[in-house]
Amino acid sequence: MKRQFNKRWHSPTNTFMHIQKFEQEQGVGALIKPENKVVRESRIAAIAAFVLSKIRGLPTYLRMPLQDPPDAYLMQPNGVSMDITTIELTSYRKSKESLLEQLIRTRKLSGAYSSEYLMLVHLFTTDGVDYEEIKKYANEKLIDYPIWAVRNVRNHPDTIAELVVVNPTTSVFEINVGKEAFEYDKKYDLPDIVFSKEVISPREVRTEETGESNIAPWQERQD
Repeated sequence: MKRQFNKRWHSPTNTFMHIQKFEQEQGVGALIKPENKVVRESRIAAIAAFVLSKIRGLPTYLRMPLQDPPDAYLMQPNGVSMDITTIELTSYRKSKESLLEQLIRTRKLSGAYSSEYLMLVHLFTTDGVDYEEIKKYANEKLIDYPIWAVRNVRNHPDTIAELVVVNPTTSVFEINVGKEAFEYDKKYDLPDIVFSKEVISPREVRTEETGESNIAPWQERQD
């Protein structure tokens, strides 16, 4: 079977470049509008990509699928293969129930997800959020996929986000997007876009580099 170019992956720096362009055209407040949900999810996935790169020391790319679920994929070129992480994205707003109670009620902490998943919570409030109790519950229930929470700290003059890795141990990352993008590009010196190839055997999967793209990740969603 002939190898084909079938998946396009965006770097987090390329994703934020398109988000900045989107905000310049639509206004900063446009991100919170319901019709721009996939743009907002692309932003959250890009923040997660920066943190995953910090943790594993590998460049990370993202792709937004056409069908939901899942909400996003993260990919790390690892030697001659690719490590794929599937993102399940949920949100938490001010509520009578705690974040842990919501995650249990909506079965986000269940056997429905494998270790290849990343449960990513977009926080609109910190009220009712107790990372210690979530970590304790997840570890007691032997949840084998990571639970992360991300919230926006501020947008101006710099875009600052906080990401908390909840389990199995808790770590907090503060992400300055502009600084992170500069350091990411300097460290990895890779193109903004790579393609993955479809081949006969999964062991033969490769990526091929290409240049910058004028298409945002949410504009070319693929399954």
